[in-house]
Amino acid sequence: MGIVVDGVSDVINLQAEQIRPAPELGSVIDTEYITGLGAVDKRMLILIDIENLMSCSDLGLIAQSVN
Repeated sequence: MGIVVDGVSDVINLQAEQIRPAPELGSVIDTEYITGLGAVDKRMLILIDIENLMSCSDLGLIAQSVN
C-alpha cells in the first residue's frame, strides 16, 4: 500500500515544548494515529503517525464505502 500527496508546503522541525499531547475525542473517533498537536507561530498542526494511519481500521471503512 502507498500514499500519494499533491504537494508539501512546509517541512518543520518542532522542539519538545512546541508539542502538546493529542486530545481525547471520546470513543466515537479513533485517534490512535494522532501523536500530538504542534504550535508554530499562530498555526496549530496535527501530528500524525503515518504508519498507524495507514493501518487504522477507519481507513478500511473508508475504502469499503468508496467501493
